[in-house]
Amino acid sequence: MASTQPLGGSTRCGRVLGPCLDKIIKNVAWRRHSHLVSACKSAIDKLETLTELPSPSVSSAIPSLADSDADSLLSPLLLALETASPKVIDPAMDALFRLFSLNLIRFDLDRSESNNNSVVYQLMESVCKCCSLGDEGIELNVMKVLLSAVRSPNAVFRGDYLNHIVKICYNVYLGGLNGTNQICAKAVLAQIVLIVFARVEEDSMFVNSFKTVSVSELLEFTDRNLSEGNSVQLVQNLINEVMEANQGVGEIKGSENTQNGNVDDSGNKAKEEAEGGDGGGSGNGDLENNKQEASG
Repeated sequence: MASTQPLGGSTRCGRVLGPCLDKIIKNVAWRRHSHLVSACKSAIDKLETLTELPSPSVSSAIPSLADSDADSLLSPLLLALETASPKVIDPAMDALFRLFSLNLIRFDLDRSESNNNSVVYQLMESVCKCCSLGDEGIELNVMKVLLSAVRSPNAVFRGDYLNHIVKICYNVYLGGLNGTNQICAKAVLAQIVLIVFARVEEDSMFVNSFKTVSVSELLEFTDRNLSEGNSVQLVQNLINEVMEANQGVGEIKGSENTQNGNVDDSGNKAKEEAEGGDGGGSGNGDLENNKQEASG
């Protein structure tokens, strides 16, 4: 009798990671990246045996799973990002976008040495480095993942790390591979500022709704020369997808306030996969510091 269990098992993160890891296996050069293939297969096998914890783990990057399980499941994504192959990086980026959209990843990052060895720190660093690969699609995906991470109330970026993200976006705005990507970088920067300021005003990570940037208004007086065909609408769709992806998705709020400060149908799919689930809590953060960093 054939199993009816979906690829990746029955957990929420499994429903996200299973198909993405399978796509990585299909797209990667097996001989050159045998360690990545092995890591993906092991992760899929593990996912199919896991069940979610009865209560969230306070130390795990994926609070619904044990700490050691979370690291072994996220490690293949890190390996995929390091291949420098767009067709391998793309499903890894998609997995991260969905995980952030469903609030399934929780972390508290700054750029201190104490964070350097964590898988989530290395993941975010690798995402940022992908901008240097010279691929237009990957550059857009970097903007999408970074905005979805900032949008998630469970991903806490301290002032210096948020400043690092702002610099990545600004560098794309100044020297992006095309006008569409430059428009996207500018819109993402503006959206990040709106998110951070809204959390400053609420003194909380958990803001019910954020104002969404209007790309056409953003370009009304400047940068009109960057517009390429339907690029404004494409960027607006990307911004809308990120901002709407986790609306209605529950979060497990911690006892303290925090600081942090979604161009396809994956945002809507992410909401459907959530099925009203929750994901992760959060720690305390530096709201005012990030407000000053972003406005600077």
